Amino acid sequence: MTNTNTSSKTTLADWTLIHVNGPDSMQFLQNLLTNNILHLSPGSEHLSGFCSPKGRLLASFWVSHPSDEHYDLWISTDISSELVKKLLMYKLRSKVEITLLDPSMLIYGEVSNTPFQTSPNNICNLPAVQYEEITYYRRVIAQTNTVIDSTHDSNLWPILEVQSGIPRITANTKDLFVPQMINFESIGGIDFKKGCYPGQEIVARSQYLGNIKRRLKIGSIAQSIDLIKIMPGSEIYSESDPEQACGVVVLSSLDSLKERYHLQIEVKLSELKSNLYFKNEDGKISKFIHIEEPPYPLLTI
Repeated sequence: MTNTNTSSKTTLADWTLIHVNGPDSMQFLQNLLTNNILHLSPGSEHLSGFCSPKGRLLASFWVSHPSDEHYDLWISTDISSELVKKLLMYKLRSKVEITLLDPSMLIYGEVSNTPFQTSPNNICNLPAVQYEEITYYRRVIAQTNTVIDSTHDSNLWPILEVQSGIPRITANTKDLFVPQMINFESIGGIDFKKGCYPGQEIVARSQYLGNIKRRLKIGSIAQSIDLIKIMPGSEIYSESDPEQACGVVVLSSLDSLKERYHLQIEVKLSELKSNLYFKNEDGKISKFIHIEEPPYPLLTI
């Protein structure tokens, strides 16, 4: 599928950065995000999210901490401007500056089957992913004037992102999920011991009452010319209830070489015993979706 002996870079037009700088930046983010910023040491990163008052994720992102008073949110491009506006609403008298990535810079995803030896500035390391019996190391980098090798496999980065089981909220999926519906607590995106943040009571109640009836799963399905493009927000149906959608695509990646979609889907657990599929605009159904578990255990409390 790809030359696994060398690292490669892929331009990530669907990723960008939000910079949060200033003497109050730590406490400002601590009061708003699902994870504990106080535990994030300089030079490290962790997953986090921003919820509505009803406890649904309006955004997810990786937070890196390149230096004191400076945090970067690595986020989907299509929701970045809206999140900046929402963060500014909470700024009040906080001594913080909130800005988007300079237009002269681009985001790149780098993949290697060996650990990276150097750590340039403006970088966020992501968890390694095992795919087809190979372990891939991943990181995202903000750089200018980077030359991309046009011979590398551009399919690989999005496939690995899907296979990681780590969701990324986009414009089509914002405000759809309480974090646990997409396994956010099981991949280190929530700290249940930190203080309040928007939607915190609902998120905590969902966890401790154990009433999560929907979860993120990994799926795959053969590409079909009869179906519309499968993308985040595409609805999923079940043979047991063909009239009402039982799930939604969180992330998708088309492996053009194998003519197959790799999927992250959020789905009702009660429907997993039935065959799942997509519909096109004419009501024609797809082949059935093959379902697998994500590559991590679910957190239990």
